[in-house]
Amino acid sequence: MEEYFDVVNKDDKVIGKASRKECHSNPKLIHHGVCIIITDATGRILLQKRSMKMDMCKGKWDFSTSGHNDLGESYGKAAKRELKEELGLSLTLKKIGKMLVNMKNQTEFDMIFSARINDSTLRIDFDKNEISEVRFFTLDELRSIPEQNLVNNFWDIMNFYLASI
Repeated sequence: MEEYFDVVNKDDKVIGKASRKECHSNPKLIHHGVCIIITDATGRILLQKRSMKMDMCKGKWDFSTSGHNDLGESYGKAAKRELKEELGLSLTLKKIGKMLVNMKNQTEFDMIFSARINDSTLRIDFDKNEISEVRFFTLDELRSIPEQNLVNNFWDIMNFYLASI
C-alpha cells in the first residue's frame, strides 16, 4: 500500500496530499518529518545504521529515529510512533524545534526531539528491516564519521540540536 503525506506550504499549513514517491522526487512538495536524538547519561548520542533494504540512504548512519508524519498526524504522535516502530522504545520526548530541510529531491519541515536513556545497556529491539545496527557515539566519534557515511543534511540537523543544549 502506498504511503501518503500531507503537503504543506512555507508556513507549514496543509494544502494537500501526495504519495511518498511524489514527495521524494519533487522538492516543491514540502512534507512533515520527525527526528529524535537520544542520548545516554554520559551524553553519547545513539545513531542507527540504515538497512541495505531501505529505499534511501542505504547503509548510512542516521539519527536515533527519524521518519515521516502520517496524513493528519501531529509531530508529537509521529515521533512517538516512529520511536516505537524503529527501536521498540517509549520515552519522554522533549521538543527542540522545527526546521526546514532542503534536500536534492525533497523538502521537509522536520520537528527535532530529544530523549534520554539513563541505562545505555538497555536492550534496544530495533526493526531489522529498517536498521542494521544501533550504537552510541561521543561527539568526537561522530565528527570522525566521513560525511558520505551519514544521511543527507545530518550536520544541519545535528548542529541545530547542539545549539539548543
